Amino acid sequence: MRTTVKPRSGPDTPGLVRGYARCARALTCLLMLAVSPGARAQQDPEDVDLPDSEQEETVATPAPTDPDAAPPWKTRFGMRLVAGAPEGIGIAAVLHPRRWARAHVGATRNNLGFGARGGLSLIPLELLISPVLELEYGYYFNADYEELLTQLHGQPTTPVTGIRKVGYHQVSGSIGLEFSPVRYVTFFGGVGISYWFIEVGNAKDFILEAGNDPELTARPLNLGLSSPVAKLGLLIYFN
Repeated sequence: MRTTVKPRSGPDTPGLVRGYARCARALTCLLMLAVSPGARAQQDPEDVDLPDSEQEETVATPAPTDPDAAPPWKTRFGMRLVAGAPEGIGIAAVLHPRRWARAHVGATRNNLGFGARGGLSLIPLELLISPVLELEYGYYFNADYEELLTQLHGQPTTPVTGIRKVGYHQVSGSIGLEFSPVRYVTFFGGVGISYWFIEVGNAKDFILEAGNDPELTARPLNLGLSSPVAKLGLLIYFN
């Protein structure tokens, strides 16, 4: 009688293969999720290299300027023509470094003689018709003494001394208005007060007009007086 020996039952080989296949598919799915667009979106934006076109779009653009804002001021240059009393007729170069400040210096001529004159204009408000405050200083050389006496007396007066020429300083302040119909042209006018300081080198001859004392001695004499100011003028700018 033969005895048949059956082999020991071992692991199911096809079942193991199927289990390995399922694990492989699961790992593949996890890897695909790790590199998917959603996973990339969770990365730090600074670590992601953007295309050049996208980087250009992220550059901050400057804020738009206000079209109604005044443009930056640039220093302006020009000339000034003025006629008034007592300064006479004058011409001057103009420097306008700020909107609210303007300076001028030039020459002037009145019925007493020639002189040099300079001043500063302050414009507190920039309007179509703007207020203006003006301070000026002038010096007149060799003014005609006879004309000066006539102007002071209000009637023709002839000096009886040898004095024919005197010099005098003039300081004046005025307030007025200026009108700028176009950029390059400004009209202005004003009224104020002026102070004169007259220098008389030969004071002895000057005093002898009031008295007849040959032994009289005197030092140089300075006289002061005031008068009203009125003027009209024109500014022409080159830029």
